[in-house]
Amino acid sequence: MIALGSDLVPPPALSEGIPDERRRFRLAILTLAHFLNDGAVNFLPGVLPAVLVRLALPDADAGLVMSALLVGQGLQPLMGWLSDRYGQAWFLIPGLSLSLLGGAFVGLAGSLWILIAILLTIGIGNAAFHPPGLATARRMARKERASLVMSVFLVGGEIGRGLGPLLASLIILLWGFHGLLILVVPVFCLVPLLPRLLPPAGPKVRTASSDRRSWAKRLRSLWPLLLFAGLRSSLVYASVTFIPILWHDQGGSLIVGASLVSVQLLVGVVGNLGGGWLADRLGRRPLLVSMSLLSPLLLGLYPLLPMPWAYLDLGVLGISLFATLPVTILIGQDRSHGEPAFGSGVALGLGNALGAVGLLILGAWVPLIGVGGVLDGAIGVGLLAVPVAWWGLRDPPHPGRDGLQPV
Repeated sequence: MIALGSDLVPPPALSEGIPDERRRFRLAILTLAHFLNDGAVNFLPGVLPAVLVRLALPDADAGLVMSALLVGQGLQPLMGWLSDRYGQAWFLIPGLSLSLLGGAFVGLAGSLWILIAILLTIGIGNAAFHPPGLATARRMARKERASLVMSVFLVGGEIGRGLGPLLASLIILLWGFHGLLILVVPVFCLVPLLPRLLPPAGPKVRTASSDRRSWAKRLRSLWPLLLFAGLRSSLVYASVTFIPILWHDQGGSLIVGASLVSVQLLVGVVGNLGGGWLADRLGRRPLLVSMSLLSPLLLGLYPLLPMPWAYLDLGVLGISLFATLPVTILIGQDRSHGEPAFGSGVALGLGNALGAVGLLILGAWVPLIGVGGVLDGAIGVGLLAVPVAWWGLRDPPHPGRDGLQPV
């Protein structure tokens, strides 16, 4: 049983003397950057059929194209570790720039391999942006509002991820693939302002030979979080992947099938915001355990419900799935021994990478048990997160309900 105890080292926060108005403005700018980054990184699924037609590629290449975009997720812990040591601005700002420029140039790719090179660049930019971005958002918060601030930052990314495919489709419909060059505009208008608008950098982590014990503690305290994040990511990926396939296999239209995914992602924004708010008041472990029980239940109900009740079920499912995300990121930062960007990378990047592996394993069973059976298997995977949250992710000791304090 792994619990938070002396392992808890919260990342440094900004001075409590900074006015709330300045805090909110800085958070709004960082959230806008998150919206732009995740919109540029995640619009590809919505326009992938048009990309394949434009490059005269077979449908079989769709998996290769998407893998090139997603493979960079595993770099997030490394990017976080480096940004903790060399300065978060050195990674956050170039990462955002690479994501936006890569998204703009997708429409200019003239061959499969040029497209793959562009997508790999987007993946690297995305990996460089998220860990320092999450750590910066944490430093903007007062101690008693850390979960809420993290939720606001994450909401920007979720809205960008949900609207990106739709907006990109509309741009291509109106102006063609060259219209994606509009993503270059924020690179010249917003990115140069970020060094002045973002809060001062936190203290850099210094390495020393005496840090060996901290590395042992870090590995020991992060594995329950990584397991929990991987299980939850597997459930997310399984729901957004196999629910539209199940709908299509049952004779449903592709448009309605895509809308089932959009409902989960966009309504899930409520979970990001509400999850942080509830965690600040009820505690982290109660939220993690309750959402880990609720999500599989809602996924199991979906095949039994007619329209429009199925939409309602999937909306609540999205809320329950994404309500745990800000809390797991905060736990990763707290357990990272003064390396908040590294902890963010583990909770988000490696957790998503494990979720992708889980999706591959679940998908391998489709020929044997069918899509419906795989969704039943995903329910079992989701339930495994309950004991991990209960025994491995206890709330940190602190005076009262709120306010993280070092121990």
